Amino acid sequence: MKFSLSLVLTALLLLSALPALAHHSAGNFWYTDKNVEVQGTVKSVKIINPHPEMVIEVTEADGTKAIWRITGGGNASGMIRAGWKNGTLPVGLLVKVVGHPSRTEGAKALLAGKVTTPDGKVLDFSAGSGPIDE
Repeated sequence: MKFSLSLVLTALLLLSALPALAHHSAGNFWYTDKNVEVQGTVKSVKIINPHPEMVIEVTEADGTKAIWRITGGGNASGMIRAGWKNGTLPVGLLVKVVGHPSRTEGAKALLAGKVTTPDGKVLDFSAGSGPIDE
């Protein structure tokens, strides 16, 4: 009986660790030692799991328009607790985004940190903590 109980408890302990295995390191997908800054117009913001998403349209140096995909480092629950909602950054707003670039060659994507609005307000899109100090 003692052996069976120990076996069941061990199995439960191992199974409880499975959700941690599903998580991934930011360093696998993003150059966390580099920062890139882009400025563009908000096309969409989705406060969703597993990570919030923002799409902005950037005018490149040659005048062409490019779509950049911005991923938040936090999750929807943290963003909502910090006061974020789908209208926090309205479509059409010009924003400056600073974040870590994608490791995928040629990708126009960032793991976002700071988002600055035209009035100078700085928001944290990485963990959902709302306004942050410069």
